[in-house]
Amino acid sequence: MRKAIQRRIGTVALILVVGALGTSAHAQGFVPGAAIIDPGLTGTTQYNGWLGLTSANYPGYPFFPGLGAWSAPMAPNQTGSGTASLIKVADGSVGGPYPATGGLYFGSMTTLINGYGGTLAVGNPTPASGLKNVVFQIQVGEAWTYDFFNHALPTLSYNGGTQNLPATASTVLERFYNGTVQMPSGPEDVYINTYLLQWDLSTVGPVTNFSIQFDGVQHAQIYALRLDESDEYAPVTTDGAAAASRFVLRPNSGPRVAPLRARKAIRGTGRVRKSRKPAVASAFGPAN
Repeated sequence: MRKAIQRRIGTVALILVVGALGTSAHAQGFVPGAAIIDPGLTGTTQYNGWLGLTSANYPGYPFFPGLGAWSAPMAPNQTGSGTASLIKVADGSVGGPYPATGGLYFGSMTTLINGYGGTLAVGNPTPASGLKNVVFQIQVGEAWTYDFFNHALPTLSYNGGTQNLPATASTVLERFYNGTVQMPSGPEDVYINTYLLQWDLSTVGPVTNFSIQFDGVQHAQIYALRLDESDEYAPVTTDGAAAASRFVLRPNSGPRVAPLRARKAIRGTGRVRKSRKPAVASAFGPAN
């Protein structure tokens, strides 16, 4: 009974906060994981995938606002996955990451812009033998134009150390338009971003284990993760998945209104540019 009441209170608080954000939990027409790609690594490889990071698929974890230790690491749930896992490293200032109804949510009852929401890590205790290449993809929805705390991208550490290596290369495969939010400077667009990061570990010596760590902001939400490893390094080519600008923009399936920045850019032209869709098939399913 007490837990049911706490869940009800948390749901009401979440609705109020989402209303303050000025956007839905995720956009109409958005398909979780659809922008994640198969990086096509060669050599001896290992793969791990997470999709549907929800309370239905991962029961028994803390609920709103997410404070407290996880009962267990979140194992990958996609066919063919290896030995990696997702763990909570730390809670945020007033809440923490937990599997909610729509995805892995960084809980909070505050409306602080760029508030620290907690730290997560994806790690593998038994990576691909002779590991030289790591590719990590994460799909995360912004809150008040932030997804990672202070816009800091994930970093990699290995062999139990704290090297916190920045990615050798990174790109944004897709920015899915998710409405607008009122900021101190005025209304701003918010997006669900799909990042791809790659690390070249060919010069660091034998890697027996590694972890990729990142800090989320309060009210951000993770929809999908993918981790690929190989004993051969070559830069990932995304082909048509990323435009020259490294962004692909898709509007939601509601009213056909151009995102705010696009509207500003084409004001007075009397037309709205159509967005492009990724040309690379998703690793989790067909792209919309």
